[in-house]
Amino acid sequence: MPSRREDLPVVARRLKAGRMLLEGASIQEVARAHQLTPATVRKYKLLVEAGGLDALAAISVGGRISALDPDALDWIAQALGGSAMEHGFPSEAWTNARLRELIARRFGVHYSRVYAWQLATRLGLGHRLSKLRK
Repeated sequence: MPSRREDLPVVARRLKAGRMLLEGASIQEVARAHQLTPATVRKYKLLVEAGGLDALAAISVGGRISALDPDALDWIAQALGGSAMEHGFPSEAWTNARLRELIARRFGVHYSRVYAWQLATRLGLGHRLSKLRK
């Protein structure tokens, strides 16, 4: 995961578009160069004129705020690094269902099967989830 906001692809693209606008490129040129709609580029132009590139970088990147803080993610990573039996499961193997159950028990957050797998993968531990059902 990118560590700085400016490194996120969507923000980097906005900033490149903003630089082009500051250098005098037309709305159409910027739209073509960055595969943006002219309406989006017009919005960017107004923001850049009012507050510079900082105003453009400050636009929300979307998505909702994570329900789990960094400490919770660290705890999950440690749990996945060990045995599932340490958390009350009948065998050592971690499965997607067990991970979701553990997160729900510990943090009261319920994730889909897909998101739980993405979370484990983002933590570098997707390989720890076996394909077994339970």
